[in-house]
Amino acid sequence: MLTNLLNDRDYIIIIARSAASREQNHPLYEHWLAAQASLIDLAKKCQELDSDGLTVYEASTPLWKYENTDVKRLAEILQRQNTTPDPANLIKISLQEALSDALNDYFKRKASPKAKKGAIIVVVIDEKQEDGKLVAETIINTANKIAKDEEIGISFIQIGEDVETREFLTYLDNNLQQVGAKFDIVDTKFWQEIKRSSIVQFLIGAIHD
Repeated sequence: MLTNLLNDRDYIIIIARSAASREQNHPLYEHWLAAQASLIDLAKKCQELDSDGLTVYEASTPLWKYENTDVKRLAEILQRQNTTPDPANLIKISLQEALSDALNDYFKRKASPKAKKGAIIVVVIDEKQEDGKLVAETIINTANKIAKDEEIGISFIQIGEDVETREFLTYLDNNLQQVGAKFDIVDTKFWQEIKRSSIVQFLIGAIHD
């Protein structure tokens, strides 16, 4: 059964929330509020499937990484990010740094006798990244390191409906094999597509698109 593909995996969640969307008057602020219950439901299922706990990243500079953690930590992060940032501490988003760290960790663990059979990385994002080209290169390199396309899945969840962001994610989903990737390991969704009744199907889509 396809659901068996979800067992014995590392589950990583990367939150790449723009600084602007943390301000209450920003159009994306309400989208993030509306999405949070669905994101927490998704994380609960990931936690059920990951015996040693989730890895959660805040894709900011500096990078924040929480290993062997749980849904409570993710909820705390989402709640904290609903607060207007301190103008004295500028927030810069670096998806590339978080994604590279997560993948490097996976390949290090893969060499261990107790390694799991794969990983699913969920990236929550609301705007196109300045380091988008590097993100694409990282995904291509990853796809070329694995023997089966179901080993690693990277699922991007878009918050809001920004057109440039959608075009960027569609490119990652549909075009990387044309520019050198051995496998298509990317799936993209709007957050509204995460329904509690179909979270398992959402996760399967990450590795069986």
